[in-house]
Parts: sequence; structure tokens; C-alpha cells
Amino acid sequence: MELTQQHIEEIAELLECGMVCYFHKPTGEIEWHPDPDNPFFEPEPWEDLFGKIDSDLGNYMRFQQMDSREAFQVMEDFANSLTNASFRDHLLEQLSARKPFQNFKYVIDSSKYRQDWFDFRRQAYIEFVREQF
Repeated sequence: MELTQQHIEEIAELLECGMVCYFHKPTGEIEWHPDPDNPFFEPEPWEDLFGKIDSDLGNYMRFQQMDSREAFQVMEDFANSLTNASFRDHLLEQLSARKPFQNFKYVIDSSKYRQDWFDFRRQAYIEFVREQF
């Protein structure tokens, strides 16, 4: 089964939420679970899913989350896409300061560009999924 636009969008949304995703090539089924590297991850509820995937690993395609370098690049690309020079410069300044992810989130969440950021990031995740495929 081919990866459809609907599959890509669903996987992108799950990755954005911090999940690890698998696409079962024969059926088109999407499986997902929280990131096991997360310190709060509890493996027990996911053991059946891990077994299911492990027993048919050759038919699954794994999709990874963006690493911090890639996520930072998306934030930087968004900032550079803005036409409001003062806000763009303010965002870029926050990205070059200590704790750039926290600073960026704080500035974006209290701005009129919040929804623009969500849309931009969603499109970046969609492209990220396409690249992995």
C-alpha cells in the first residue's frame, strides 16, 4: 500500500505530539507509541504493540521525530519567513539566546503569529515525513 496524503498528515500530527510512528506497508495501518527515550515513558502498556511490530518489522516503516537541530531549523525558518522585521528580529534574537526553545515558545504564544507558527510547523512536519519516505 502506498503512503497517501492522509497517512502523511496523520503521521506528521503524531510526530508533532512526540510519538514514534510506524507505517505497515501491506495494510496502510499506522501504529504509534510515545518516545521510549522520554524519561516518563512507561513501557508496560505498549508491550503488545512492540511485539506486534517486532514480529513483522520488515513490513513496517519507522518515522522518527525531528531532532533538536531540525526543530531549531524550523523555528529559524519561520522567523526568517516573517515580513514584520521587528518581530522577526526579536524571534531571531530569542533563538540566539540561552534556552532558545523556551524563549521562542514564550514569544510566539503571546503573539498574533501563534497560528501562523502552528501552520508553518505542521507543513514542516509534513515535508519531514515525505523526506523520510
